[in-house]
Amino acid sequence: LFTVAPDGTVVPKPVELGPVTDDNLRVIRSGITPDDQVIISGLLRAQPGQKITPQPGKIEASTPPPGAAAQ
Repeated sequence: LFTVAPDGTVVPKPVELGPVTDDNLRVIRSGITPDDQVIISGLLRAQPGQKITPQPGKIEASTPPPGAAAQ
């Protein structure tokens, strides 16, 4: 997981992962705080130490297509 420091620097953060929710999102048990800015897009381009300008974003829970019930 990558976060953005107050000076705009990309910082890797080790986290403890939990289960995947029914909304197909991953629970993060520890390692980040509510004040951390987490990088949610452009992860393949993010490099530790790189300076970036963060943009607001939101992660939406995914909804399975109709008829895609688990079997």
